[in-house]
Amino acid sequence: MSAEPIKNTNGSEVEITPVNLTIDSVKESENYKSERGLSRIYKVIRQDLIRLKLRFRFASCLLIFMPSGTFSRIRTVLYKICGIKIGERSLIFGSLELCGSGKCWEKLSIGTDCQINSPLYLDLEDSITIGDHVGIGHHVVLITTDHEIHQSHHRCGPGKSAPIVVENGAWIGAGSTILPGVTIGASSVVSAGSVVFSNVAPNKVVGGSPARPIKSLE
Repeated sequence: MSAEPIKNTNGSEVEITPVNLTIDSVKESENYKSERGLSRIYKVIRQDLIRLKLRFRFASCLLIFMPSGTFSRIRTVLYKICGIKIGERSLIFGSLELCGSGKCWEKLSIGTDCQINSPLYLDLEDSITIGDHVGIGHHVVLITTDHEIHQSHHRCGPGKSAPIVVENGAWIGAGSTILPGVTIGASSVVSAGSVVFSNVAPNKVVGGSPARPIKSLE
């Protein structure tokens, strides 16, 4: 059974040609591209809004009136309200700078009885776990992100990340940098200004760039 011819408004038959089909295909393709474009814009805006960390922006506005070293208990409570896991009796003496994709604050955990000085930079592309009774000096940088060494025309290659762990009782001196994948062992000490590339054994003092063992502790 043959299909009935298609007619226009005045009753005359309309011939369907490859041109008609091509025009319709182009229109459908343009509509699809437009929808995809809008979807991408929405995703980018949404990601940027998450990166804004609005709760932390609000907390930072309040913290402007709390200079470093003052109102440590109130500051710590504000950070807890923002979603950071902070143990009992831990104190944060200044502002934290958090960087990372998504809800990066969920990747940060601070144990009990810690003393955290500021400024403290936390790259939270991967998790950072700080144990109990940990002391962190000012201007410390904790970095979980690295890049592969790429081809000669663009050495900074694809990104990668690894977690950082600071075990119970450790002390990180002022101005130190801890790099991705490092574990700072329990009761160890990182001397001021050190750059730590590899794991630090428990009860060791390390220092320098790269950090090397200096002495053992009881």
